[in-house]
Amino acid sequence: MALLQLVSFCLTTIASVSLVACGGGGGVGTDSGSGSSSSSSSSSSSSVSTSTGSAALPMVKPEFTSLLFPSDAVVSAPRVGMGITGLSYYDRSFAMGDVGRQSQVRGLDWSTNVLSDSNGNPSQDFQLIYSATNIAAGTYKLAFNGRATVSAGGAGTVQNSQYDSANNLTTADVVLPNTASGNVWLVFRDTFRNKSSVAGDGVSGIHLMRPGYALNGAAVFTKEFIATMQGFKIIRGMDFTSTNSNAQQRWDERTKPNYFGDTGTNGQSWELMIALANATGRDIWLNVPARADDDYIRKLAQLVKFGSDGALPYTSVQANPLHAPLKSGLKVYVEYGNEVWNFGAGFRSSEWALALANANKGDATHPIAFDGPQNDQYVALRRWIAYRSSFISLAFRGVFGDRAMMSTVRPIFSAQVGDANGYLSGGLAWAQSFYGQVRQTAPLNATARVPSDIWYGGGGAAYYDATTGITDTNVATMNGYFSTLPSADFAKTSATDSIWTHGYGLKYVAYEGGPNTEGGAGGAAAVYNNDLRMKDSMLLAQDIWDKAGGDELVYYVYSGPTPWTFTNDLIPQVASNTSSVKMRAIEAINAKTPPTPTLGTLVPGTVHLKDPSSRTIGSDNASWALNNATYLLRPTSVNPFILVPIRTVAAGTYQISLQLGSKVSAGAVTLHANGINKGNIALFQDPAYPTASGSKMSVALPAGLSVLRLDLPKGSQDIFVEDVIVQ
Repeated sequence: MALLQLVSFCLTTIASVSLVACGGGGGVGTDSGSGSSSSSSSSSSSSVSTSTGSAALPMVKPEFTSLLFPSDAVVSAPRVGMGITGLSYYDRSFAMGDVGRQSQVRGLDWSTNVLSDSNGNPSQDFQLIYSATNIAAGTYKLAFNGRATVSAGGAGTVQNSQYDSANNLTTADVVLPNTASGNVWLVFRDTFRNKSSVAGDGVSGIHLMRPGYALNGAAVFTKEFIATMQGFKIIRGMDFTSTNSNAQQRWDERTKPNYFGDTGTNGQSWELMIALANATGRDIWLNVPARADDDYIRKLAQLVKFGSDGALPYTSVQANPLHAPLKSGLKVYVEYGNEVWNFGAGFRSSEWALALANANKGDATHPIAFDGPQNDQYVALRRWIAYRSSFISLAFRGVFGDRAMMSTVRPIFSAQVGDANGYLSGGLAWAQSFYGQVRQTAPLNATARVPSDIWYGGGGAAYYDATTGITDTNVATMNGYFSTLPSADFAKTSATDSIWTHGYGLKYVAYEGGPNTEGGAGGAAAVYNNDLRMKDSMLLAQDIWDKAGGDELVYYVYSGPTPWTFTNDLIPQVASNTSSVKMRAIEAINAKTPPTPTLGTLVPGTVHLKDPSSRTIGSDNASWALNNATYLLRPTSVNPFILVPIRTVAAGTYQISLQLGSKVSAGAVTLHANGINKGNIALFQDPAYPTASGSKMSVALPAGLSVLRLDLPKGSQDIFVEDVIVQ
């Protein structure tokens, strides 16, 4: 999330057991429940002891390889993405056919400090919370390896329990006669993991399948969730893998695909994320943990390309992989961490990255200090973020090959919105300088590259606010909010990030975005989210994004905290929701032909730099100046340049020259077009002009938005650029 404030949301409690499920920090759910005694829980339980009987089912396997792939033509091609939250018992995505994968193990005293094995299977008697919102009536199929006395808490009964001694398999029906609200759980007492174990050592291989879903595991995700996710082009799993608090460094610390229940700050497995992409036929967006070492990153790339055996990725194509790789034809977007510059509560990646930057900022053999020690730790942090992001790109290139880059593999360089604090511009400038030439001594760089060889796209978030805050649901307040949503700031920050990214040849991509109803007290945010005017505001904001030259925009978040959720919190749900106002807005966005960009001056023509509508940006990391008529390029400054957005109706070869605001006797300005060096425009006095002009340069430009960069004047004179002429 792009917001500095951490949002928490708490779900309902029940009268006899005080369980509070709280999540925060961009939708990452962390439980902070308070417990009550086991005696209070048993007061609302019905109990059925297990008994020996013939096995009704084969041993349940934890792997999820037999996925039901939908037809590629199920949903017309959408054009926006969506983030998904982590799995939890209070999650409102209703994503999993196996409710057990969204459950949390608690002790009989409701404590969270439960003994378990490396796969999350409890090693003691326990309780299993499987819902804290709403859960549909019906018969849920329970199975686990071992035996126990199982009872139902909160709602429902446990029926038809059988124990297959030969296979050490218990099966039962959990029957909910009515839709249940609040906390619902199962109690496992007198547990025996296997035939030779001592009482109270837990069970393993727990599955609790929703009504209509077989215990054979053929359907991992619910059909409603698959259909919902097919309404998006990209599925971003930042919260799904708990990126903001994910401390993984080594590959052996990652969550395994057969891990049971709540994965906490470790997040879900990469295999499950890939399985979701394959089941939906949609592209995925992976967020690499901020502390992940080089080996971890390479193994992640191998897993995406070749699949895994559950522990290690394969290193070549397998005829029958245990866990499948990303389906052919799908794309993988890959990003370093999430908001690594965000030092707000809950965003641990920033402190980890800052420590890594500080550890390397004085090392002349490290890429972030290739041009000398970086005394400013925040300059070092900007470089570290760009460096680690570029390392991820090059690691995936090493596994997938050059031809897959920017097509199958799409590395993203994310930064603060509107280039705040220079994270976007600073990182791009560092990448251009470091990778721009071959380096045969440390820090090594074997191949000269431009930023667009490293990243597919980049930019900040695309959140938008109104100028009127959400204080209540009075008609006047709501009218004021929707009449100013989105505010003018959204257009400004969108233009800024688009110019920077296009100026270096990247697509303008938002890792997150959407309307912000934060601060809506007393449930007001849910009312605003589901007001019919929200759809119109979202369509307007999407148009602003498109006109600024935006490419992929990933909305935040499908199910999560009320200010950002795309589900309808005003109506209790028991299945993945597509009927909310915000989801209808997504449908309308997908169905609408996007407007053409309006950012930049239409050419052929003359770009008057003194005109604010040209939206030019100048920077030289020192002093740059704009007077009433010209922009200044000063050779003695560090990296002086001007970014100039232009628009063409058709692709073709154009002649570019400069009109200067003062006479010069010699010199040159380097011209980049969309991040590619096109050569130097020679400067000279032209008798046909009262001041000065320069030579014309032939440049091939695509149709639509381009950004020219006037860079590094050659010579000793200050250059005052008045106009850029494109013919």
